[in-house]
Amino acid sequence: MPHKEFTQKQIRDILAKASEIQRSKKEINEEQQGITSEELHEIAAEVGISAEVLNTAIKTIESRSDKRFNWLIGSGELQSSIIIEGEITDLQLDQLFPELNAFTGQKGTVEQMGKSYDWEQIENGLESSRRVTVVAKDGKTKIIQYVNWDEFRGVGLFLSAFFGAVGLLLVLKAFGLEKPIYLILSSFGAFAGYFGFMGGLKYYFNKQTKKFESIMQLITDVLERPVQHRVSMDDAPLESDKNMAQKSKTRS
Repeated sequence: MPHKEFTQKQIRDILAKASEIQRSKKEINEEQQGITSEELHEIAAEVGISAEVLNTAIKTIESRSDKRFNWLIGSGELQSSIIIEGEITDLQLDQLFPELNAFTGQKGTVEQMGKSYDWEQIENGLESSRRVTVVAKDGKTKIIQYVNWDEFRGVGLFLSAFFGAVGLLLVLKAFGLEKPIYLILSSFGAFAGYFGFMGGLKYYFNKQTKKFESIMQLITDVLERPVQHRVSMDDAPLESDKNMAQKSKTRS
């Protein structure tokens, strides 16, 4: 979908309208100030923004994980959820799980309980697990995505601190320092190793966040705009065998 661009006049109109609504809610305390989805749609309609564009923007923001990286102990998981109007259909499910398998590069297991579906991968690369839960209820579909790499985080931080301390200890010992001194100073090596790995963990966290948001967008696209016909992955080898059989007859 092309990006919506606003003219300078539209931008001024949006800001003016938002300020007007904000001023009309002075009786609400600061922590509760804001505007509802209905009010956002009213603003959009007044400045010429379609409801479809606005809904896409709202869902994009809602699908983002608001978790920030923890520089003290590291971060080893992400979770977010969105709610889509309408209950998921068999056609959408048939497309959703193969799309998730293809995007992540590994086939996940699917479990069903009533109108609740769990798609899960175990030990895909550095990830301990990634799970997508789809729940259809009361005319709506709730999507929950959860990814965890806590095992990688814990082991990595411990080993980095350990080898950092041992490495500095051996260096200081080689310089002939007394044992009590190099034992104390080796703790600086542990800190260096710990926070050095933390930098790499932050880089991995950023990559996971982008992948996380891409998967949420993929799920939204599949559920809102499913294809009308999709060749099953399981049917592909049969088609290939048929072509090979025809080629064999031609050669003979």
